[in-house]
Amino acid sequence: MNHSISPPSNTVRRSWNVRIRAIIGSHAVILTLLAGQFALVQALTGSQYGDAPRNMHWGILIVENPAFLFGAPDTYERIKGFPPEPPSLAPRALYRFPQGGLHRWWGPLPPLLFALVWFATHSYTALHLVVPLAGAGVVLLTYWLARLWLTRREALIAAAFLACFPLFRDYATVAYSEALSALALTAALLAYVRQRTVATIILGGLATLMKLDLLALYFGTVGIAAAWSFVAQWKRREPVSRGTWLHTFAALVGPAMIASPWVWFHYLGQGERAPTGGVSLQQFSVVASQMLELLFYIPWYGALLTLAVIGALAVVGVRSRSFPSDVLTMLLAWLGLGIIVLLVYAATPGSGNSPRVLIPALPPLALLVAAGITRLPLSWKRRVAFYLITLFTVINLVTIGYYAVEGARIRRYEPVWQVLREQPRGYVLTEAYWHTILYARQPATWFELDETFQRNIMENADHFARYLAQHPIRYVVLPAHDDTLASPDVRAYLERHARRIDAGEFVVYSVR
Repeated sequence: MNHSISPPSNTVRRSWNVRIRAIIGSHAVILTLLAGQFALVQALTGSQYGDAPRNMHWGILIVENPAFLFGAPDTYERIKGFPPEPPSLAPRALYRFPQGGLHRWWGPLPPLLFALVWFATHSYTALHLVVPLAGAGVVLLTYWLARLWLTRREALIAAAFLACFPLFRDYATVAYSEALSALALTAALLAYVRQRTVATIILGGLATLMKLDLLALYFGTVGIAAAWSFVAQWKRREPVSRGTWLHTFAALVGPAMIASPWVWFHYLGQGERAPTGGVSLQQFSVVASQMLELLFYIPWYGALLTLAVIGALAVVGVRSRSFPSDVLTMLLAWLGLGIIVLLVYAATPGSGNSPRVLIPALPPLALLVAAGITRLPLSWKRRVAFYLITLFTVINLVTIGYYAVEGARIRRYEPVWQVLREQPRGYVLTEAYWHTILYARQPATWFELDETFQRNIMENADHFARYLAQHPIRYVVLPAHDDTLASPDVRAYLERHARRIDAGEFVVYSVR
């Protein structure tokens, strides 16, 4: 009799199902998906909105002209327009702003990082992936930091909360600098709590060279945590070891020495100017509500409800006794200083309405939320988890959809950039000014933030002709099949006086 030795098919199927579930449910796979989502979304959409293309352009500009890092103007941009004649055509008079340089809130490290990647690769794809990879690093470091005091499950929750937090997930996908700041700061504080003195000095120095707010976040967090620890030991009549003193001293003095030349040169201007121009309650009253809504991309009442839920979880996490007192002090100082920076930023004239400056302070919030949610009663744990997971999923899917639309819109300009790259250097009048500067490597101008100025020039042929005659504008980019950016008489003028170059869905007019 011939006996089969193979297992029953249903047993094999169950075995494979168990293996697949084990692989999908493993922490390594989940962490990889959480950390890799930023690069994946960027690779699939190619979206770079707002100031993101400008930030990458600054890196390329440093390779072309290193003096830009030390105060030289950006000769590629006149994005607020040239002076019109008469001046009343531009009622906001934003054209009076000179060509910009490196923003005084910036440190040298983010543009230098973009410059290094461009110098090494000359690849726009590599430039696009700098920040997504930094975002991935922040997620992994948050998990690593949480594992020092929390369980593996809680650490995974902390990493997931951070990775899916709408503000972080958004700005860790495009070329903004906050994810880079969060990476440097988290790495520096991780080295600090692990008593890695040399690493703390190096990483702390890098963090302080990221952006102006990182000076307050790094030195404030380390200073408050160290002071609390020393006072607590003094109350317990415990001597502070010489190694602890030296580690704390090095963690404060070392990065300060690294950052001080840049602080003096760039922020303080040899004592002649301050990093900011003061605060304004009027500015705060206008911007604060906008920041609240942009924190989760939902109306203010929904944002307040979500903040209340997250805040309650953080309070439970604080009271959970999961963290030693000195560690808890560090986490609260880190988060609290981040909130203070956000409030000051909201009240600072010249700031935007995005709350993205809070991003470097999100890792400690993630740890507190993870410690809090696991200590709720089961019924409340399910309610809170359902609310946050559903909300974050819907918001993130909507923003990813926006990326897809925005990426498709920008790709329509690729034939324009190809045409302009082959032309002599000259100012390009285009609404896609930063993208044109980045990808075509041509200087660009527009009427940023002044719609009246734009209409007065682009909807009046006489004003338009005079504007072109008075300023070094060599190319004008318009849609090929509609009059959304220029009136018919302006387009007719260009057809008569400029060389027309078809570029896909657009037309490039060479006017000189």
